[in-house]
Amino acid sequence: MLKPNAIILHKTRPQVQQEIQACIGCNECLIACPAVAEPITIDVLNRETQNGPISGPVSRFARACYQCGACVAPCPVGLHRDAMMLWLKIRLLDSQEEE
Repeated sequence: MLKPNAIILHKTRPQVQQEIQACIGCNECLIACPAVAEPITIDVLNRETQNGPISGPVSRFARACYQCGACVAPCPVGLHRDAMMLWLKIRLLDSQEEE
């Protein structure tokens, strides 16, 4: 049984799209993230999380992300980038299986 304050890190495609649409593009999540090793903008990350090809920098970032949650607290609108990253990781795995 889940605790009342438990955070579920799996979201459906519509839930992820809704959160991405709510993103104000401030980049605070990426500034706080310890896994960012090369410049990535939030608009590129948001776009590639949803659909289309996944670029090298976003792919490397997705692999480096260990979903520590450091991105959640600085978000001024309370989004869970950690849950969105899980969706991106799933997309990345699916794209590798297609190759």
